[in-house]
Amino acid sequence: MNRNMEDRARALCALDIQSAHPEITDVPAVVDRLWPVVALEIQNGIVDPDWPIDPADLAQRAEEYRRLKR
Repeated sequence: MNRNMEDRARALCALDIQSAHPEITDVPAVVDRLWPVVALEIQNGIVDPDWPIDPADLAQRAEEYRRLKR
């Protein structure tokens, strides 16, 4: 995964968090955990060979992100 994709995913993730939950004060920590889910969405579900997280953890993170966006 290239740095540009990571930067875009992190920025979108931060915007989603801030718009859905302005009370969250540690946005960078949440972004660190959830940006790979956003990157996967940007890439239409295509997993890059240099994927930054364990696929076993991906489903849990995706569920966290889904709940966060509500």
